[in-house]
Amino acid sequence: MDKLLLLAGEEDPIFFAESFLGVHLNRFQKRALLSLCRRKPTALDHFIKQVMWVTANQVGKTVSLAISHIWFNFYKRGFSGEASLIEQARYETLNISPVSRQATEAFRYAEEILHSQFSWEEDGKRYINQCKIEWFWTGKNANLGRIDFANNSSFWCLSTGADQGAGLAGKQFAYISYDECVQSLHLEDELGARIFSRTAKYSGWIILVATPDELGKSQQYWYHLYKLAKRAKDEKVLGEWDLIEGLYDENVFIPLANREEFKARLKKSFPQKYLQVVEGSFLDSSDRMFSLKVVEGMWNDKSGPSEVMLDRKYVVVVDWGVADSGDETVIGVGDITDIDDVELIYTWAKQGGDPVELMAMASYLIMTFNDAPLMMDAADMGGVIFKKMMKQFKPISFGQGNKPDALVYLQMMLRNNIRKKSNLTSLEKSAMGRLRSYYIPKLERQLSSYKLDDKKIKQDWVMVLAMLAWYVAKYGQANKAKVFNLSKFYSH
Repeated sequence: MDKLLLLAGEEDPIFFAESFLGVHLNRFQKRALLSLCRRKPTALDHFIKQVMWVTANQVGKTVSLAISHIWFNFYKRGFSGEASLIEQARYETLNISPVSRQATEAFRYAEEILHSQFSWEEDGKRYINQCKIEWFWTGKNANLGRIDFANNSSFWCLSTGADQGAGLAGKQFAYISYDECVQSLHLEDELGARIFSRTAKYSGWIILVATPDELGKSQQYWYHLYKLAKRAKDEKVLGEWDLIEGLYDENVFIPLANREEFKARLKKSFPQKYLQVVEGSFLDSSDRMFSLKVVEGMWNDKSGPSEVMLDRKYVVVVDWGVADSGDETVIGVGDITDIDDVELIYTWAKQGGDPVELMAMASYLIMTFNDAPLMMDAADMGGVIFKKMMKQFKPISFGQGNKPDALVYLQMMLRNNIRKKSNLTSLEKSAMGRLRSYYIPKLERQLSSYKLDDKKIKQDWVMVLAMLAWYVAKYGQANKAKVFNLSKFYSH
């Protein structure tokens, strides 16, 4: 094959798809593929290797994934050195999905494309691709979910299922894509422990792909990543993730008449779903107490807990849990210097544990944070005992009867935007309510899934936040500094 054509295909995945694979692309697919070869503006020899595709339904994202894996394997992207040695080196890429059917779709598309069997409709005509590198295919193992290529490379398609990607143990990949990642039961855990670690050898690419889904278990975390990436893009800075979005109407391979008919039917029958399906918008689940925006609006972009300041007022809030299973003991420290701008600045949690150890930690935090008042859950016998054992701190009790009020106060503090954007520092731009915090994954998870009538869900972190809101409502006015206007006094 002509060396200039090979070089052009390596530099441009759109050229590779159209000229080598014989596939036509829509606008979203072109943007998606180009995102895989974007370079960092300050270092032209380094690529942006973390990308999110947040799209509407049916934009052609899985076809794009199949093409991207063929392209990565064909050129063994990320490898450097002598060409003959690269040709012999082992190379593997991976596409995963929590949905088994979705994982096999990319596998099927790759097979069809490389065998000139991929078909689509465009402008009223039916096309079948004419692949010029059919020789690149050498075989498949459908049971293992692996396609083998002629240059000692392989493309894997696997379902993560319920094992959080544990089946990937021991393997390293130059490129991992995660299709419909919003359906994961625990996306954040998988990313850190299971996926990033599988690209360590090659410092490989990671692509997250999904249509927002209010029923998706990882919808809140997906929204969190999206908001961070969106803000970085709007501010024209390089964030942790590069963001590519796609609209249903960009898929010209669905005839215009079909698209318009589908949108009309969708808007009439399921109007609440229209924005999600057609525009890829994030919707809230009707049975959740805290909306996506309310939860995301808590985070103030601080990287972690804050240090104690001698001129600030604090409160220590404890939700006890001593069982080896079930809720944790969670301790939170709130900065209540200004009750209109309360901040959760420190948290500590432990599953089970010796009661003496738990009380020692609570005591330490009380003394550390300027002899802060102590508030604790005393709804059950365990809480009553803890209260008696810590009576020297004169703890304030929070009982089961206070819970409804506490949740109302929490809603009000999270929703009540009393801060103006013009007055915010860069660390506060995303936290707009009266109660804010550094990013805490467990708190995010519990808030986003919280239901009043669900006794099975964990709620220890939510209750610490609710107790903090209750304390501010009941006792905050006593701490609020009084301001006197002295202008009249000096005028006489």
